[in-house]
Amino acid sequence: MFKGCYFLSIFSSLVLSSQLVQADERPNVLFILCDDLGYGDVGVFHQNSRNSGEPSMKTPHIDRMAREGIQLRAHYVAAPVCAPSRGSLFLGQSQGNAPVRNNQFDKALPDQPTLASTLHEAGYRTGLIGKWGLQGKQDGSKSGGDMWPSYPTKRGFDYFLGYVTHVDGHEHYPYENIHFKHKAKEGKKYRDAQLWEQDTEISGELKGCYTTDLFTAATKRFLVSHVKRAPEQPFFLMLSYDTPHAATQVATMAYPSGFGVKGGVQWLGESGKMINTAGGEANSFIHPDYLREDWKDVHKRYASSIRRIDNSVADVLQTLKDLKVDENTLVVFSSDHGPSKESYLQEQLRPDFFQSFGPFTGIKRDCWEGGIRPGAIVRWPAKIKPGGVTESPSQMQDWMPTFCDVAMTGIPAIADGVSLVPTLLGEGDEGSEIYVEYHVGKNTPNYEQFPKDRAGSKRGEMQAIRQGKYKAIRYNVKKKEDRFLVFDLSKDPGEVNDLAGKPGVPDQQHWLDAVSRHHHKNLSAKRPYDGVEVAPLDVDVTAGFKVTDAGEGETSYVSRDSYQISGYIKVDTAGKYTFGLPDGVRGLLRIHQLNVLDRDSKEAYQNDHTVNLGAGYHPFILYLSEQPESGEVLQWKLKGGDGFSTIPVERYFH
Repeated sequence: MFKGCYFLSIFSSLVLSSQLVQADERPNVLFILCDDLGYGDVGVFHQNSRNSGEPSMKTPHIDRMAREGIQLRAHYVAAPVCAPSRGSLFLGQSQGNAPVRNNQFDKALPDQPTLASTLHEAGYRTGLIGKWGLQGKQDGSKSGGDMWPSYPTKRGFDYFLGYVTHVDGHEHYPYENIHFKHKAKEGKKYRDAQLWEQDTEISGELKGCYTTDLFTAATKRFLVSHVKRAPEQPFFLMLSYDTPHAATQVATMAYPSGFGVKGGVQWLGESGKMINTAGGEANSFIHPDYLREDWKDVHKRYASSIRRIDNSVADVLQTLKDLKVDENTLVVFSSDHGPSKESYLQEQLRPDFFQSFGPFTGIKRDCWEGGIRPGAIVRWPAKIKPGGVTESPSQMQDWMPTFCDVAMTGIPAIADGVSLVPTLLGEGDEGSEIYVEYHVGKNTPNYEQFPKDRAGSKRGEMQAIRQGKYKAIRYNVKKKEDRFLVFDLSKDPGEVNDLAGKPGVPDQQHWLDAVSRHHHKNLSAKRPYDGVEVAPLDVDVTAGFKVTDAGEGETSYVSRDSYQISGYIKVDTAGKYTFGLPDGVRGLLRIHQLNVLDRDSKEAYQNDHTVNLGAGYHPFILYLSEQPESGEVLQWKLKGGDGFSTIPVERYFH
């Protein structure tokens, strides 16, 4: 099990957490993640404000959750498609550092700290129910979960039930294979879906099981079993729905009456009757609220599938209440990105029908707000005041430090993000700096709700950053100098009016400098701006330790705390610097937001430890796994220079 660079992060986290909870009051954590659910699909975010006569959906139970907790209306994903979005969530990393990027579906998460492994080491029981898609290449010579290098139980989850592969998550009836059989009739090659519980494939036992119901029933069974078995042990449970994604399939029957331990969907555990809704007709139930609407069938199905999720949320929350763990369970509800126009039916799903993208521009695979801003709702009755709403920006990688904070454990050094606890508790609302990068083909749809200058825009390489109210974004990037469009999201959430070059608005150089501090080269996802010179900060460092033996025109100003060295590197000679650690020294080096060097993880994925630094001051943090006894703690070399310069251990450890 990974034991990484926690040190100073442990201490700072414990100080905050000690004010938040006592050791025996650490909350349970339940994360409900939907697939392709748009910001505009949720009642309190957008549907409830639709004009009379416009088609609209209802999410009464999710709305109630919002009233009982806080709405994070400016919550962003890391990328506008599922694999990189979910990978960044589990590793707590932005796309500037993450190993899974672009459309790298089914790529293995490296053996590094995950949300699950970190909380597992903190004493939590961990579970994943639903979609995974981050398992790596299958080895047919092995069996069970051993077939995949990054099976959920190898990445910190004690329990797993769900779809392993990305493509299986497209099918919402794992026994009937409705979607896959339809594809086979079209002459396309598809195998039957496989759904796993621990090391056993169980799809043959799941006749009539609609995945929203199945995953909800399995979640309730996990909760009941855990509270009965170990009531004093906190849990971290990921309920990862594969709906309403694409297949536009619906349930077998009306949602069973009542919610909670004795009502709603129930796990029966019999082959062919695994759950209590398995006896109905597969893919048949249209919710009565939408049955008589003058809509296309595909839109009735979409609305019904979301209403099913809404019922399921109520069912799970009531289960927590019935088990008397509701008060001290932190529940997050969100989506992995914006809405999709895929339907897998002859009728195409149109996100503009319900305006599933809300007041924004863009959908899934867009870096406009509609593709990357699904929002989130958080409920924690013991700590979060009801009725909260915040427009403070936050992003997927912020959940790692947030959950570590409330769990009173250290934040892995390799993780990005900041704790959202102050925002959740109404004690601070500064917000995160949002960064997104992504590459895909085709164009933004030409929906009439989108500005004419954005609709139909070619995607290609996309890059976006948000600082405060301003968002800078560039599409179809060809060169590192390509210009950014700039929008004031506080006044223009639809990204209509480009403010680039206007008085008082940060200029192009500001945004080029800002993104240079977030993007680190990944050899599996090359960018036009790889290797760009990283801009220094405009600061004047007058305190700290000065390393006199810097060499190559470089000087470091540092401060010391435990097993972390942090401060500034002063670069007099701009150029490409290669960083290293002496043999036997384990640690991680971060410069600005870039994870430049990892010599502590079991499986480091960045093999390029060279960074192009501009002349000036660059903040750095060097995390060390243990205190070196002697020698040097950091090495660096300017490309073309002679020998490595070093920081001596004796300067910091006495």
